Amino acid sequence: MEFVSTRHPSRSFMIVSKREAFKEIMSEVFPEAENNTLVETNASLHAMNGRAVDLAFDHDVVIIEADPDDEQETEAIRDLLSQRSGKTVFLALTESDISITKARKLRSVGIDEVLPLSIDGEELKSVVDEKIGERRAAQPALPSGVSALGHVIPVAQSRGGIGATTVAVNLACALAGKPSGFHKQKDANRVALLDFDIQFGNANVFLDLEDNGGFLQLIEAAEDPDERFVLSTLQHHPLDVDVLSAPVPLVPLQSMRHDLIEGMLSVLRARYDYIIVDMPRAVVDWIEPILKQATQLLLVMDTSVPSVRQSRRLIDLYREENVALPVEMVVNKEQRPLFKSEHIREAEKVLETKLAHWVPENAKLARGAADLGRPVVDFKPKSDMGKALGRLADAVMQDQQNIAIKKA
Repeated sequence: MEFVSTRHPSRSFMIVSKREAFKEIMSEVFPEAENNTLVETNASLHAMNGRAVDLAFDHDVVIIEADPDDEQETEAIRDLLSQRSGKTVFLALTESDISITKARKLRSVGIDEVLPLSIDGEELKSVVDEKIGERRAAQPALPSGVSALGHVIPVAQSRGGIGATTVAVNLACALAGKPSGFHKQKDANRVALLDFDIQFGNANVFLDLEDNGGFLQLIEAAEDPDERFVLSTLQHHPLDVDVLSAPVPLVPLQSMRHDLIEGMLSVLRARYDYIIVDMPRAVVDWIEPILKQATQLLLVMDTSVPSVRQSRRLIDLYREENVALPVEMVVNKEQRPLFKSEHIREAEKVLETKLAHWVPENAKLARGAADLGRPVVDFKPKSDMGKALGRLADAVMQDQQNIAIKKA
């Protein structure tokens, strides 16, 4: 009886190469004893014609010995991957001295990773593990008919200094600590935090992160960013939030482009459950693609008359780009009243919505958390402020689940 180790997950590989030596090496790297199943081909994808599609997507991983100068094979890979809809990982192994241009050519047709033939076996295993994890994370299991695309939630402010960044950072961190989907046994939410306040943003400071220059690279890039480029700009925080920091150098507001934002959000929505966007202080035309893809907007305000009036103006402006955009008001730095005063009822009448979310003033706690670079929901989760921000995250999750069900 053949022994199969239960310490390794069961995985199926398709090896595409005309060389026996290549297939032998793959058999050594991914042996049957480690619960691997290998299907080897003796022909290129081009020679296999339509049979390649039927075979490839039945496996967890397809490893191709690729020659980027072989136009027919490259086109066959493109045709195959144009029909891709599942979780199969596609890796290309090629000559070690391949140029960046040729490697990008293979990436552009949909290959998940281009690797040198000289790669070490353990390194190849590590890449396989990583890519399988990424593909599975990008396609979470949801109830039938519910979209797997992530929820884009902009956080805007009615006035300067109202604390929108504090709300955005804590919301992102609170969401990351909660199970995704509709059941508590699900994996934790995958959350990205984007600081789009490109001139004055400091969300990274609240998380004790230094700008890695990624946003500036995106802005200055001549070409549209691909998935790898976008993901390389994010910084992973220990609270399981991936952060795009605002650039340290002061850049013109017009530096941002519609197509850049659309491309970024398209990549991130396929990978994350929630994309929290800390909106710019200025009203600029490039926020249009954010609003069009938003599933909900949080507007941080207080109950002063100027703040209420400005909130009303912003709601009208935002809904010009997305008529059906749900807008939730977050009253920051104020204690929820036990009974609604006439002033509060009048504010709700002007805004045409209930003031459902309140975050109490706790200047000492907020300052201490900011100085330490720790969000309140992590630093003092049981505080009045921490509990309020946690409840906000719960409400956002419930709202998004309700929206997804209605769309299904």
